[in-house]
Amino acid sequence: MVTRYRIGQIVPSSNVTMETEIPGLLRAREGILPERFT
Repeated sequence: MVTRYRIGQIVPSSNVTMETEIPGLLRAREGILPERFT
């Protein structure tokens, strides 16, 4: 059974680092555990 999580992220428009790194971390976790992040 896959556990699904919905995550919201609020970042300043000048902070493009968090916009790319957090989704990458969550995708890596999906490969290890049966979880889905949207």
